Amino acid sequence: MAIPRSMGWLVVTALAVLTLVALSMFALDRPDVVWAAGKPQCPHCRADVHAYGRRCPTCREEFDWVATSDETSPACARCLSPAQDEWLRERRRALGEETAAARLAVALGVSAPAAAAYLAVLGRGQCGWCGGTGTDLAAAAEGSGPPCPVCLGDRRCVACAGDRRVLVGLEAAAVDVAGYDALAQTLLAPNSPPNLVRRQLRDAAGVFLRWRIGTTEVEHLLFWPEVPAPAGRPTRPAAAAAAERLTQAMGAFVGD
Repeated sequence: MAIPRSMGWLVVTALAVLTLVALSMFALDRPDVVWAAGKPQCPHCRADVHAYGRRCPTCREEFDWVATSDETSPACARCLSPAQDEWLRERRRALGEETAAARLAVALGVSAPAAAAYLAVLGRGQCGWCGGTGTDLAAAAEGSGPPCPVCLGDRRCVACAGDRRVLVGLEAAAVDVAGYDALAQTLLAPNSPPNLVRRQLRDAAGVFLRWRIGTTEVEHLLFWPEVPAPAGRPTRPAAAAAAERLTQAMGAFVGD
């Protein structure tokens, strides 16, 4: 059906408006920042860019800031890798569960039932401190006890949330951990009551982990049971404490 001549100007105007809208949307559709080995790069020239930036300091082109995806997030270094998980299973089969648990109990300084509970659930993506039991086995007599001081009962590795990938570049996590750091600095001032400091750091870690578990900012969370640390000894991050305990556990199965 032919368009009446009197309506032609409306058609032309509509086409012009649609063209402008399409061009505007194209201009606003900027490419995402590119991640390479956990580092942000400009999608236009591949130069390194500042964290949470939106304009390349080298080529001056704009881009959108996004956190790493499942494919670009770095692998976790705080829990068992798939290869380590398989090695541990082989060693348990070779030694037998009773011998393996006895060796682990000595290595970690926990009871035999606690060591057996640790081994029963330990695997990739699990918290290295409690083995994935969710409890503090160092304080347990029969394989159960208070919540794990690292994962606070969640069972998963706090550094990767159990999926073996560490989320990098989440701006909200950076904002939240800045608040945690400010609180920790205040609490660690001289002459602060140790019990109060530990309780508040534990509670602050619980709030952070509820929303930001698996982000790189988790590395800021302190291992609160060791706060305040003895003079001359730095306070460990909780994720590092879990990884160190996992290394001790693995060491129990080296050799015949």
